Amino acid sequence: MRKYMLLLLLCAVSPRAMFGQTERGVTPVSTAPSKENRGKTYAVVVGISDYQNPNITDLHFADRDAAAFAQYLKSPAGGNLDSSRVTLLLNEAATAGQFAAALDGLLEQSKEGDLVIIYFAGHGDVEKKTISQPGFLLCWDAPARVYMGGGTFGLLYLQEIITTLSVQTKAQVLVITDACRAGKLAGSSIGGTQATAANLSRQYAGEVKIMSCQPDELSLEGQAWGGGRGVFSYYLLRGMQGLADLNADNKINLLEIERYLMDQVPRAAAPHSQIPLTVGSKSTQIARVDPAVLAALKKEEAENTSTGLVASTDRGIIGALEASNDSIVLALYNDFEKAMKEGRLLYPAEGSAWALFERLKDEPTLTPFKGLMRRNLAAALQDEAQQAINDYLSADPVEMRKRWGFDARYERFPENLDKAAILVGESHFLYKSLRARQHYFAGLNQRLRGERVKNSESYQIAVAEQQKCLEWEPEAPYAFNELGLLDRRRGDYKAAATHFEQAIALAPCWVLPWANLCSVYMDMENPAEAEKAGRQAVLLDSAFALAQYNLGTTYLALSELSKAKYHFEKTIFYDPNYSDAYYNLGLACAMDGAFEQAERMWTLYHQQRPDDISCLVDLGEVSVLLHKKEQALQFYRKALDMDPAYPRALLKLGEYYLLENQLDAAEASFLRLTGSHPNNPAGYYFLANTALLQQQPEKASGYLEKAAQRDSDFSVLRKDTRLENLRNDARFVGWLEQRYPKWKAP
Repeated sequence: MRKYMLLLLLCAVSPRAMFGQTERGVTPVSTAPSKENRGKTYAVVVGISDYQNPNITDLHFADRDAAAFAQYLKSPAGGNLDSSRVTLLLNEAATAGQFAAALDGLLEQSKEGDLVIIYFAGHGDVEKKTISQPGFLLCWDAPARVYMGGGTFGLLYLQEIITTLSVQTKAQVLVITDACRAGKLAGSSIGGTQATAANLSRQYAGEVKIMSCQPDELSLEGQAWGGGRGVFSYYLLRGMQGLADLNADNKINLLEIERYLMDQVPRAAAPHSQIPLTVGSKSTQIARVDPAVLAALKKEEAENTSTGLVASTDRGIIGALEASNDSIVLALYNDFEKAMKEGRLLYPAEGSAWALFERLKDEPTLTPFKGLMRRNLAAALQDEAQQAINDYLSADPVEMRKRWGFDARYERFPENLDKAAILVGESHFLYKSLRARQHYFAGLNQRLRGERVKNSESYQIAVAEQQKCLEWEPEAPYAFNELGLLDRRRGDYKAAATHFEQAIALAPCWVLPWANLCSVYMDMENPAEAEKAGRQAVLLDSAFALAQYNLGTTYLALSELSKAKYHFEKTIFYDPNYSDAYYNLGLACAMDGAFEQAERMWTLYHQQRPDDISCLVDLGEVSVLLHKKEQALQFYRKALDMDPAYPRALLKLGEYYLLENQLDAAEASFLRLTGSHPNNPAGYYFLANTALLQQQPEKASGYLEKAAQRDSDFSVLRKDTRLENLRNDARFVGWLEQRYPKWKAP
């Protein structure tokens, strides 16, 4: 029976990918009952992020990688190992003595046919490049120098243990080491980490090895993967859980895991170079798939919509630069890090992260880190824009208000995204998305600018930019939604509806295009379809204030006042600053005869929008209905103080004086209206009505003549309920029929 020693070198700890970590799903083949292996499984799992010696660079997520692996072993997929067979040593518990003792335990416990797993995540280094010193694994109590003095575990000893277990004991051996980290170590000046990785990549006997990267590369770690993991270890576990099963036979061999890692790791790490390495028989089976867990992983991937680039973390750059004794490069790199932290990415140009990167990118000392710097700067440049899109797709009310307020940061996004695309390069999987978003925000800025200056040319430029966005990313729902908004601004409601429907087809659970479709159907005077779209929007996200508001507005137009009030109240509940909801709720209350409630809502609206003259007039009108005459007069006068020629205020003030039988004051107000708005027929009609009350029929006829000249179809006279006295006056009905044959009394 041939025995394999499986050496998995997990040399990465980088930005966390888009998925949460799953601990179940795969069973190492050696733990499955078979003729070849009916033994037990024993494991020693070590992870060190926080070293005792302050001169050894701490890591971020080595302990979390180790803990995740131990949890996997204890799960049904990993063999259901109990604590007696899994020794987990994290940080200060992972001394050289404890590690050696745990390995001795493996030698004592293991028998033929057993599976032995040794997992180490931490630093690896050499002090000098000699045949007799292939390298050390640094335990928690390692010294900063003189590794032979203790606190370390030599690769020679590790090799001896592996050989003993494999050849003498005849156990299967699985060694997982994550030691390809940068840092301030004793061997930094001679490439100690790389030398250790190269020695680990050599076969001891017939074992299989999987390394996170080539010996001359460094692995990445960060929040992007599993909330804080190494990019290699993250994808290795996912591959073993079934995503690497290319032939769907529920088994994972070395060739399959190699192909999966080659597909995932370089893509996730780019533009930093990290290429996994495998050694050994490609047909060696290393895991068995749990179909249920694989199905859950596939569903998780299908539901994931993240397209952003997340920065990686590597504390070791500073340490490596310090070891190089290049004080100039170290100072520049520190300036680069400071500029990144302070958000000085492009401006001011002098001292920006971009300018400093341009100075540093060709420095030989930084060659191993250039890809990481490029990645992190690109990530920082696209972070805000990506977050803005993410918040927009989730209909975040804060983001919506930023858009409506034309937040100044939007002006930065196109250039930031352009530079990010340049940094990652055309071969990067995110390049097209970055270019698409660059044009999307350029178009959005043009639309927001056009709304403020009422410039149709800005809308045309905005449309062109969104079309460029779709050339790069044909299925970008936010671009179709933006085109719908532009169509609506330009009055092409049919085209707007089509674009909103296209956005919905691409993102059927996105509430915003449904809410927008509701509005545009109201523009098209199709309340039935507006109601359907509005109801769907509320069904998708009942807490989205705009959806509630648009559906309320639809019911208001349909005169379904109780439903309208319900949805306006919901709007206010979810967004107390949604001022228009207060206004429309007041309007629905007024239409329903609830004048006191209308007064309260319009008062709240006025507090948020004190410059809205129309609301002051509404408050004056409802004050009249509530018999608050002095209050009404104050509102009308306040409106006219803001705009002495405001037509509604002049008209309502005149009506107020008519009710108070102050005919001269009413006439003066109507004369002010016709004086400032000579083409407004309402002023002349009310002057005619006032003249009738003053017993001046000839004067009334003159005003009526002027009104008729400006109201050719008499629509104002027919529809305005306030002109009922004028319409019913027998003298004027006859006069109208004689002078204007097309007039017929209502």
